[in-house]
Amino acid sequence: MSALNRTDLLALFLTLLTVLIILIANINNGHKRSLQAPQAYEDIDTLMHRSSEEGKSLLIGLGEGFSGIGSGLGDVTGLMVEKTLMNRVVFNDRPAQSFTSDGALACISHAIVHGAYKDALASELFRPEYNQLTGMSGLSGLAGILPELNRSDNAGMVLVGSFRPESLIIADLAERKIIPTIVASGSLLAQAAFFTSHANLTLGEDYYLPAVGKQSYTQKSAFIMNWLRSLFAIGLVLAVILKLSGVIP
Repeated sequence: MSALNRTDLLALFLTLLTVLIILIANINNGHKRSLQAPQAYEDIDTLMHRSSEEGKSLLIGLGEGFSGIGSGLGDVTGLMVEKTLMNRVVFNDRPAQSFTSDGALACISHAIVHGAYKDALASELFRPEYNQLTGMSGLSGLAGILPELNRSDNAGMVLVGSFRPESLIIADLAERKIIPTIVASGSLLAQAAFFTSHANLTLGEDYYLPAVGKQSYTQKSAFIMNWLRSLFAIGLVLAVILKLSGVIP
């Protein structure tokens, strides 16, 4: 048996061993726990409690892009977060307010907010100003939300949806007004911009967990995806090692 053949067998053994270790580790992790919500989404509960205890309003910015070139699953995620939040703050002393920069998104958001009050048998408490269209574009919507954020009776700001890097101005104003801010955006450019701020931020695919993370099929898909990622990462490392050792020409 030549030296090259022994090297090939060694590489095959290492590859199979790595796959086996990854498979066992992922199976154990999959049985121990399921997907957990990112810390940013967990902190929304904290803001809701603060809003209730201090009698201040909680602001929700849904961004832009439900229709047009910016549309995507991310906007649906924002609406699901808004629905959950609104259902829990209906009877707060100061109502939560949501703001959008897109007409279609504003209409659906209006239905969600009104539905939250209707489900709580408190339709008489609903006011149209609880859901506002602050502009028909990203920049005009940005200009419309800043005066609302500048008020002194705000408990916190939740930005969830499609945003542009210029929206960093919102986080900057919130920081200067000492208003806690949570940002969850599917836009990589917005994530990069808000990463420089003190806002609590979701990164990568964590943004989509409120929409799909609780489904059983998603748990299984995430388990397979994590397994494949680990396998590919180890495969790349092994390929580099084999290349440097001369096994791969």
